[in-house]
Amino acid sequence: MKKLVQLLFFLCFSTLYGQQVKPLWSKTLPEGVNWQMVTSLGNYVVGTSQGLAGIDPDKGEILWKNNKVGALAPDMIKQLGSSALLAISNGTNITILDPFSGAIKFDAREAGISEIRDQKVLYKANGILVSGRNAQGKDMLLMSSLTDGKVKWKIEDDFGRFVTASEIGQDELLIVTIFYNYKVNPVDGSVIWKNDVSQANKQMENMGALGGLLKQAASNVAQTVDFKVRFYQHPTQPVFYIASEQEGKPASTGGFTTTTSTNAGPSYHTTYSAFDMTNGNRIWAKPLDLSGKIGGVYFDESGIVIMPDDGSNTKVNSYDYKSQEGKWGKKGRGINIKGGVYSYEKVKDGLVLVSQNSSGKNFLSYLDLNTASLTFDKPVQIDGRLVASETTPKGLFYITTEEMNVLDIVTGNLLLDQGIPTLPTLTAQKGNAVYVFNLKDNTLLELDKTNLSLKVVTAGIKFEGKESPQNIELRNNGILVSSSQNLALVGYDGKIAYQKYFEAPREPGVIRALQYAQAVRAAYIGAVAYTASAAFQSAGQQAKANEEEASGVILEGIGSAYGELGNAASDFAKKSWQAANTRFKATQNADNFTVVLIKQDKNNVLMKVNKTTGESEGTIDLGKDSTPNYTMDGVTGMVFYSSGNGAVVGYKF
Repeated sequence: MKKLVQLLFFLCFSTLYGQQVKPLWSKTLPEGVNWQMVTSLGNYVVGTSQGLAGIDPDKGEILWKNNKVGALAPDMIKQLGSSALLAISNGTNITILDPFSGAIKFDAREAGISEIRDQKVLYKANGILVSGRNAQGKDMLLMSSLTDGKVKWKIEDDFGRFVTASEIGQDELLIVTIFYNYKVNPVDGSVIWKNDVSQANKQMENMGALGGLLKQAASNVAQTVDFKVRFYQHPTQPVFYIASEQEGKPASTGGFTTTTSTNAGPSYHTTYSAFDMTNGNRIWAKPLDLSGKIGGVYFDESGIVIMPDDGSNTKVNSYDYKSQEGKWGKKGRGINIKGGVYSYEKVKDGLVLVSQNSSGKNFLSYLDLNTASLTFDKPVQIDGRLVASETTPKGLFYITTEEMNVLDIVTGNLLLDQGIPTLPTLTAQKGNAVYVFNLKDNTLLELDKTNLSLKVVTAGIKFEGKESPQNIELRNNGILVSSSQNLALVGYDGKIAYQKYFEAPREPGVIRALQYAQAVRAAYIGAVAYTASAAFQSAGQQAKANEEEASGVILEGIGSAYGELGNAASDFAKKSWQAANTRFKATQNADNFTVVLIKQDKNNVLMKVNKTTGESEGTIDLGKDSTPNYTMDGVTGMVFYSSGNGAVVGYKF
């Protein structure tokens, strides 16, 4: 009788939720399976009691093992920036591992560097640039080969701290630090030229032993201070600029004064220095010192336009490329902007400036570059921070973190009577049509960008489980509105094809891995229409603006892969490119389904749901454990589950 009941339950479950997905493969690791991860480029890595193992996600074959790194906790390993490499922090030592082969490409202890600050992968040079200090406390830059993991060259100098590096060509590498700029040969590390970043550094150099002590003190502070420095390269000229943000007032106002506790908070100033890339010489005799945080920089024909972020006292100005002379405003002192500029958009003959005041209010202004003037009678207040914008025949179509609207850049009028309260992820475009979900009245709308006509597609979509819509997606048979556990497909005729709610397990340890995989997957799918590196990185910035950290990192990583690997010839670069390209193509299949978590007979169950029909296409049982040992590749639909005893099973949705 009991078996009959179980059979009936199984049949009922299969009918309602689809058949249990059959294992694609099973593998037992004698060392055990402590944890699992899938990297942004699809590398499947398992942490064991002895080290790490790389497994072929499709076949279950062990590709490599590395026990030299020892047993690792999952928080001791992470991807290195936007590269495919894995950085392992194990006590006082840092190693960098190639996830394609398991080989170590850098070992801090063997390289003689005891304190690491920054690492940057340089694909053209086929190496990893590492900065830090040696055992004697001397600042060090070194290049570790991506071919064999050996140190190719070192620079030991009192540069303070590494800021950035730019591969100018196959045989030229520009390195920016807080004390010096270097142009080096990336093959052997020979210095082509070296110069002082600031006059203060040169003065300390001339002060002998006292200067050395002051410089060492400044370098020690720089190791712990979260300073902000940006590097800008002129698009057509061999010139670069370094902006350095500091707390306090500009020296030109009567000395450097650090503020600590005012109602408006601390003040900031930023210095801008210009350098000739061919020889490292300064173009400006002294740095340009401006009030405010680092904002935007735009290279105009007649000068460099600098748009600081200085709260309620911002001045935007254009500075002569050679003389540093200010060109705009009364006596060349600049044009007053309401709020601090944190973004801008190039439109026709000018710039749309996006600013925010100390009260958190956001504004749009139009700066005419030909007349050096603001054309609006007053800045336009908007809700939320600007995330994306696009020039249309009617004006600047924009989306913020809170609303969507269209700005007439001639008059400064907002062309929709009321901004549509929404999220960037609740907007989607198809030709000239923009579909947007209005969060205020739960209405799905269609906006025609050519004439700004607005019509209701359907109204009254409400989700269960205290969830609000988070995403919309355009499909052949309609518009899919979704959250983590709710799906609603609305036809282009406004009729609801289906609406489903799947109640999720309450344990956060069950949901966490799926949420991360879904965020990664959503990032890929959202970017599938883009092919250029800049578009990928823009999408990544948008995702991070919405606090979707996983999405942002993934998109920027793929953007870097497309932008930097296309012309690289090294073996590692080729593998990274192939992996990125494979992931990009895989999104075409990943777009047809989603995965949700449900509770069934006290078990945690992953369920694949067809987006077209809303029906289940298969399930994977994760057991009753509140923190099951599983991970998922959101792009390919692979699920890796370990129930214990070193066994891991691969499923494919």
